Amino acid sequence: MTYLGFHLVFILPPLLLLLLLARPRPPRLWAYLLMPLIALLYTTPWDNYLVWKGVWGYPEGRVLLRIGYVPLEEYLFFLLQPLLTGAFLLKVAGRPPEGGKGLARVVGGGAWLLVAALGVLLVALEGRYLYLGLILAYFAPVFLLQWAYGGDLLWAWRRAFFLGVSVPTLYLWAADFWAIRQEGIWWIAEEYTLGLEVAGLPLEEMVFFLFTNLAVVGGLLLAWHPEALRRLR
Repeated sequence: MTYLGFHLVFILPPLLLLLLLARPRPPRLWAYLLMPLIALLYTTPWDNYLVWKGVWGYPEGRVLLRIGYVPLEEYLFFLLQPLLTGAFLLKVAGRPPEGGKGLARVVGGGAWLLVAALGVLLVALEGRYLYLGLILAYFAPVFLLQWAYGGDLLWAWRRAFFLGVSVPTLYLWAADFWAIRQEGIWWIAEEYTLGLEVAGLPLEEMVFFLFTNLAVVGGLLLAWHPEALRRLR
């Protein structure tokens, strides 16, 4: 299977099905369509660095072409994953609840600040800590901003938040396992990982899909919440 075939089998069918069920409409449509562009712009330099460094890569014959160090299909994934996760979130989000107390903003922001600091430390250690460190250091600041700004809103909307993160993450874990272990569409360098696996999937890959879905779901829920928009004013 090629990387494009992975999209055709694992990403596009559930995405189209979810879009038929959710039928995104304004006012939530604009944020749903903007999120893939944000994900593409934010993730591109990080992913190019990882491929250049040799943290992960793609065997010859599995990709169509490369733009920079990254295959075209990877850029497509940056667009498709937020659409997939966002389409599921559209179906389960429901109406936005009232915001709670500011404690969630303080606790959430503080926790993610510590995670970001841990990521920087792991990047400095390099070696087998590098992949995990790059994930934590690059994505934790996004969660720090989200929770410091609207952690009370995310906590009040926690059912949609946890469902919106957990279900797509579990699905993408299964798809990633198939891509790595069964098809060899991409590979992960052992020298830059801890060597810890869950059901054959590297820990770092599990954290990557968890964190990217956390970013998408948190960003969309805040964009869809009237109180979050009022705070901007």
